[in-house]
Amino acid sequence: MKIIENKKGFKIIEITPKECLIWGGYGICDSCNECICEKGYYVAVLHCVMCEKCYQRWYAGAKRYAEDIPIEKMNFLRYKRILESQENN
Repeated sequence: MKIIENKKGFKIIEITPKECLIWGGYGICDSCNECICEKGYYVAVLHCVMCEKCYQRWYAGAKRYAEDIPIEKMNFLRYKRILESQENN
């Protein structure tokens, strides 16, 4: 698990397909339905996982809205905790 810093302030977690299995996912991009293979991105504001290509396309046009921040934070913290708990086992 790696937290991705970005200029737009979105909360993003870089993940592997194996890490997706921890929370019950299959490592499939929610945008294009392709395997994320080596790494993917959990986009907390959208509550979805994207492959590199879809993440870059989304990020290029993404706009941050203040009303989304509480939900984004809640999603981010939930999945970050799940991944951290597995790292400590």
